[in-house]
Amino acid sequence: MQAMRVIVADDQILIRAGIVAILEDLGGFECIASVDDGPRCLKACAATPPDILLLDLNMPGSNGLDVARVLRQTQPDISIIILTSSTDADIAKRAIDMGVSGFVSKDFVLAELAMALHCLREGRVYLSPDIALASVKEKDASDKLTPRQKDVLRCIAKGQSNKEIARDLSVSVKTVEYHRAELIQRLDLHDVASLTRFAVSHGLVE
Repeated sequence: MQAMRVIVADDQILIRAGIVAILEDLGGFECIASVDDGPRCLKACAATPPDILLLDLNMPGSNGLDVARVLRQTQPDISIIILTSSTDADIAKRAIDMGVSGFVSKDFVLAELAMALHCLREGRVYLSPDIALASVKEKDASDKLTPRQKDVLRCIAKGQSNKEIARDLSVSVKTVEYHRAELIQRLDLHDVASLTRFAVSHGLVE
């Protein structure tokens, strides 16, 4: 069986070297390029298209999701496995919706990479356990919100101030402030942007 061609894109040289060593040990895989940023990754994929791209989420030049988005449009046959230190469930969902084949934690890449590649060969998506756990916890948090807290969250996501929310929901500003504090505590999200992403990802706003 012909070896599957792999490009490794990560800005950390030790990570790249470790991945290349794993590929050699596994057999059936050939690393055809090793690059350290987004533009070089796109150039390498265009020059010699790989079967698999192991792609760091955060690189200089352009991040992994931007690179993946371009490749899905220009070279859809390349299977992409994202490498990340983040456990952001929303980012993982966006990547998988985009057609990414796997999401592997960089903290455990040496242990998980073989499993991710095995899933890829079987046509399955691999999601690192700590990222999957974050997704479950995030869903549980949404289920625990009261109807009023969800109302306030929708308004926050729409960019409304406390006074505007109080007016629209016919409650006092103090009540809005209380619910906002409860949302921050229950969801462990401490800024409007994070609360908005949560609301969007859980279908509370369009």
